[in-house]
Amino acid sequence: MDSNVKDSMWCYLWEETEHPGECKFGERWVFAGQDPQKEIRSRIRASLGVRKDIFDQGGVRIVHTWDVTEASKEAERYYQRSRMDDYLRDFIGYRKGSTGEIHKLHGDDMMVRVNKLLAKLGQPLPIAGLSTLQYQIAEEVLTTIEQGNRCVLAELCARFGKTLWSGAVFLESDANVCVVASYVKTVFTSFEQDLTSFNQFADVVHVDTADVDYQTKVNNAIANNKKVVVYLSMAPGTKRQERIDYLFNLDTQTMLVIDEADFGVHKPGQSQPLVDAINETVYTIIMTGTNADKAASIFPVDHFTSVTYPELLIQKKETHAKTLSN
Repeated sequence: MDSNVKDSMWCYLWEETEHPGECKFGERWVFAGQDPQKEIRSRIRASLGVRKDIFDQGGVRIVHTWDVTEASKEAERYYQRSRMDDYLRDFIGYRKGSTGEIHKLHGDDMMVRVNKLLAKLGQPLPIAGLSTLQYQIAEEVLTTIEQGNRCVLAELCARFGKTLWSGAVFLESDANVCVVASYVKTVFTSFEQDLTSFNQFADVVHVDTADVDYQTKVNNAIANNKKVVVYLSMAPGTKRQERIDYLFNLDTQTMLVIDEADFGVHKPGQSQPLVDAINETVYTIIMTGTNADKAASIFPVDHFTSVTYPELLIQKKETHAKTLSN
């Protein structure tokens, strides 16, 4: 049981799986000695009233929980039933009605908004810790970039944690702009959701090229010495080439991360515009979990790295054994 040493204020976000377009955001005061996650689960179940069977039968998805103790102190709401959730939701919007805890947003979108708000309010977020393999592969890629290689093919198995890993590589590199390109648009949600959840990435700006003012947002981030992650859909569209031309002509060091590279982007019609746009200064990381040869069929790969699922399991077993011995 992960118990609190001191009383703390927590916020939580959940949704019913049958209603993915709505989510519920609430607060829970957790006394010293109590398990925050257990208390939150108990509160969510109780809030369902006569419909507790929905919770018991797996019809509830707890999207995320936050320790908002520091933010509640700053807002002078560090006490039981202080309505810290209402204080935060006033900044977020999308509330269904004028009262209640329901927001007309998908849970993942709401999570990103809460993450960004808490970072803005100065609430420390969790520190992301890389696994041994993530650290080793990150160090390998950063070293090969320093040695002059520019296109890395990373075949990383399921559950490796590609999103957090690539974010760490970007953070530790001298690149100021990271273009995340994919044919699969859900990739962008995963990136923004994961990176905004951790303190190391709190100052990183996220921009979607689907936004009308995306160029202004990117230019402002660069002018303010902020690292920026830019999301670029490789699905066919009338503005795709314009976006590529803008992003790869910026006067700053750029990193290109292609995720799910064996799906869609491996086709010449999708990848050739990127190949034509990148030059010898752009750091390119091609990520895939399967079919590495398919993913790299067009790009000029000069370094290859991989982690298989058995290797991942062995590393986790060794880490667990070391933890027990200590």
